[in-house]
Amino acid sequence: SGKPIRTIPSRLSKASRAPVAGGLALMALGALTLAGCSPLGVAVGAGAIAGTAAMEERGIEQAVADKTDELGIIKRLADYRFDTFRRVDVAVYEGRALLTGIVPEPEDRIEAVRVTWATDGIVDVVNEVLIGEGIDTLDTSYDIRITTELRGKITLDRGIKAVNYTLEAVGGTVYLFGIKESEAEVERVEAHARTIPNVRRVVDHTLLKDGAERAALLQALEKEKARLEAEAADKGAAQPEAEEAAQ
Repeated sequence: SGKPIRTIPSRLSKASRAPVAGGLALMALGALTLAGCSPLGVAVGAGAIAGTAAMEERGIEQAVADKTDELGIIKRLADYRFDTFRRVDVAVYEGRALLTGIVPEPEDRIEAVRVTWATDGIVDVVNEVLIGEGIDTLDTSYDIRITTELRGKITLDRGIKAVNYTLEAVGGTVYLFGIKESEAEVERVEAHARTIPNVRRVVDHTLLKDGAERAALLQALEKEKARLEAEAADKGAAQPEAEEAAQ
């Protein structure tokens, strides 16, 4: 029978980490997606999605950096133990990571968070991973339909800036992620979600566009960019010395 599936939501934050820039970010451009990704597959659609990213509040540069971080986390989880983490989804928005899905054991949930924090660019983690022995017992067959239908509804709603929202669904629970213009806007998104069959509940993890929490997040992100740039400069300065010593 196995242990029942349960959720232990948690939110963690730290003051440093930032997006990877340059070549890695450009490599990620081809894999930009509006939703999160999992080791089971990464949707590719560079042209149209790059254009959409340019309209987002975070801008295309940050969107590319976030996607780079998403792909990095997914790859590390898959390389570490694919069978354990194949049902874990990752979404990153302005250096803030949302983990959803299911793992067999509590320690696997902790490991998913550890891997996420080990990625440069992550300044906040929202952990919504479920725990249950039967990793295939949670019926998620309708989750893609839920997110697809909800994406269509909010895109057609002129009262919602849909490009700023990342949508995830696990077992009928819809997670909203990204930036909301106002509480009234996200309430409209939630109302649309509740009209869709098989939606059990809606969880809002969005940040208010002009809110204090997002301002603090962006400040941490800027600090991390400065740290990474300083590290890169130090490595660049040390390289000629190392080459000279080796001659």
